[in-house]
Amino acid sequence: MFKDAFNVDPVCDDKDQKISIFEEDNKIIVKKDGRIVAQFEDNEEDYSAILQYYAKKAGLMTPHAKGIEELLRSLFVNIIILTEVEDKNGFSHSQRVAKLAEEFARFLGWSDEQAVDLRNHALLHDVGKIAIEQLMLYSPTRLRTLELHYQDHPTMGAIYLSINELLWQYIPTARNHHERWDGKGFPEGLKGEEIPFYARIMAIIDYYDEVTNFVSADWDSEIKSPSQALNEIKALSGKYFDPQLTEKFIDFMVSTYQIKL
Repeated sequence: MFKDAFNVDPVCDDKDQKISIFEEDNKIIVKKDGRIVAQFEDNEEDYSAILQYYAKKAGLMTPHAKGIEELLRSLFVNIIILTEVEDKNGFSHSQRVAKLAEEFARFLGWSDEQAVDLRNHALLHDVGKIAIEQLMLYSPTRLRTLELHYQDHPTMGAIYLSINELLWQYIPTARNHHERWDGKGFPEGLKGEEIPFYARIMAIIDYYDEVTNFVSADWDSEIKSPSQALNEIKALSGKYFDPQLTEKFIDFMVSTYQIKL
């Protein structure tokens, strides 16, 4: 491992190819033979676009790759929705979360492409629950099995999505949407901004939809009203949820759905 001219250790390097990657002044810098060949802001929202750009340049993404990704994603989404309970309007948990996620993104001023991307992450956030449903289907002690394995579903989701690299971009959201801002979540105990950005958004929306539609032993013994749910999210800000995102989500819900706190 070698250091650059500013004596900064590389995040990773390849001595054979003489390529190194540095993180410096909130920028990610790629060097080859000591020469900067790429430089971009260290912004999680841009990672997917950057990866797609370089994958295309390297010939790793064919013209059909996007279609294949959409097909694989839709197959998982169909299975997820089939295993979830529909509400009186015919929508399931993942569909409701996806709808709120896309609306929230547009409220934040994101582009159409970014809003749709967040929606797709939302549709796949609970993909690991397919495994839980299978356990409950074939187990004689179904509720006990669900209780014992509930915390496994983020890990199982990551495993499912790892099957094809075209779905890898969704892994952080599926794996880490039950992490907590204070580091006491699961499965990795990530804290604060260690938690992937989309996963932090999903944590808030996932909670809101769950407590306003289901009786959950994890949260309460009765379904909450939208107002109660938002007040609870506000109370859990900085403990369970990203404080800045919490404030923005509450503003979004109050503005869009006229919910009174």
